[in-house]
Amino acid sequence: MQHFLGVDIGASTVKLGLIDADGAIVGSRHDYDSEASGGPQATMRVIADALPRLLDENGISDAPPIAVGACSPTPVSADGLCVYPTNIDASWEGVNVKELLSETLDVPAYLLNDGDAAAYREYAVRRAQGRASDGMVQFITGTGLGGSIIVNGEVFAGPGVTAELGHVVTDTSSDADRCGCGATGCAETRASLTGLANIVRHRGERGQLPEELAGEPRLAARKLRALGQVPDPLPVVRDIWKEYFTHIGLAARTVANTVGCDLIVISGGAQEREAHADEASWRRFLDEGIETIKGELHRSFPHLRRIRVEWAIDQLADSAAYGAAAYARHAVND
Repeated sequence: MQHFLGVDIGASTVKLGLIDADGAIVGSRHDYDSEASGGPQATMRVIADALPRLLDENGISDAPPIAVGACSPTPVSADGLCVYPTNIDASWEGVNVKELLSETLDVPAYLLNDGDAAAYREYAVRRAQGRASDGMVQFITGTGLGGSIIVNGEVFAGPGVTAELGHVVTDTSSDADRCGCGATGCAETRASLTGLANIVRHRGERGQLPEELAGEPRLAARKLRALGQVPDPLPVVRDIWKEYFTHIGLAARTVANTVGCDLIVISGGAQEREAHADEASWRRFLDEGIETIKGELHRSFPHLRRIRVEWAIDQLADSAAYGAAAYARHAVND
């Protein structure tokens, strides 16, 4: 059976998964300690040791993968270089992970940023359902704000790095926060878990927080998802989420005016569904978020009103690993 390997390399965990020649998931994903703090070679040894076990479990130990697609939580160049070791160990800086992975497994390898890999998985799912677009932008929220631009089925990348959508500037006020990238006012400083914590901190300094959001801002930020998905949220909670989605909308408007996309997809853990949320409350939360984003798009050219703004339809928790595998399949077939 022909198959493709997907590898999601993180600072603490490396995830391996397989897809077949048709793009269907094979078996289950395997997770291991990435040993990334020991440097790229240490992680390569983990992957090399893990692959035979993954293949054997799925009854294909006699057939190596056709290719491997990998991703990492770092800015990545078009030729597979880890440009800057964001969210991983400093020893990865300047390493050509694509070449290293290909040498380790003796198969063709491809490297993406983890946001690009997750977005490519979304694109592949949408293409299979007839809901894809030739110009798709995806914003992915978590601790930070990632994202990707996919044009005509290809991850958009220049000679430097792929798109870093979280670092579109959306806040030029005097109290704009410094981002982890070094600049101030990036979308990530408002539209992410880090961003929610910043919003809570600023409102706390102005005495505008209810008792439910008192305490350390990062802990309070994690309560906001639950507080926003009840039948009748506190006004301040709705205001905070409106500020959060407004900054995604501001970033989306800039990107849309830059690349001419016709589909914007929103995904990520910062606003995922709470277990307690009833369907009506969840739907209200989603609708308010989309309407806020659209409101910012509609402040610009009339043609931006035709852009679809949708929540992700791919619900896999391990989208990055399988998205990287799907990208490798696409690269080999083309």
